[in-house]
Amino acid sequence: MLNEKVEVEGAMMGAYLTGASSEPRPGIILLQEIFGVNNAMKIAADAFARDGYVVLAPDIFHRIRPGIQLGYTESERDQAIGYWGQLDDAQTQADVMASVEKLKNHTSCTGKVAALGFCLGGKLALFSSIGGYVDAAVSFYPVTVPQYKDELTKLSCPVQIHLGDVDQHTPPEIQDILRAAAGQSSSHEYYLHEGAGHGFYNPVRSFGYHPQAAADAHAAVLRFLRKTIGPFA
Repeated sequence: MLNEKVEVEGAMMGAYLTGASSEPRPGIILLQEIFGVNNAMKIAADAFARDGYVVLAPDIFHRIRPGIQLGYTESERDQAIGYWGQLDDAQTQADVMASVEKLKNHTSCTGKVAALGFCLGGKLALFSSIGGYVDAAVSFYPVTVPQYKDELTKLSCPVQIHLGDVDQHTPPEIQDILRAAAGQSSSHEYYLHEGAGHGFYNPVRSFGYHPQAAADAHAAVLRFLRKTIGPFA
């Protein structure tokens, strides 16, 4: 269930909020795969909430079909790709920016916010850094990288990138682009996980899940977030 609302241009966007606390915490905008804010995304959000963050996962497809929560069958994948094809990039980025502002001003948030996304959300996390409206960004296996290769010179905050070395969506030439982007600053981090493919972090996708890579990535993300947005020791 989407239990929060975000006011965006011309609409109210649903979102999943978890980790709200009477003591302010750093915030994470968790950006979905193409399958919506489904059970896998809520599992991820809840995991980071247990780690001490207030997490908001906005419904990126809300202008197309609000509240969509798809699984991972072939027909659902085709449906998800269809929704993805209808997204307007500029409008989607504006919706993400509105989500960041919502979380920054939430009583449970310290005002420090990171974007963290998977697949489509991985791309949106990178654009959150390019746009300059988050304090850190974590991108898992982002899509359509060649389309915005030149924009990756404009990363404006610390960025951490996670890829699997057998991900057909991020072959060696894509890995090279993202490795070079991460190499622009000592504040960026790049991880290539051996034997992992697309969706390796997602425990609901049994055909792509890589438990060791997921555990290693989660630990790396926590180290990165503690360093960039807190909670600071």
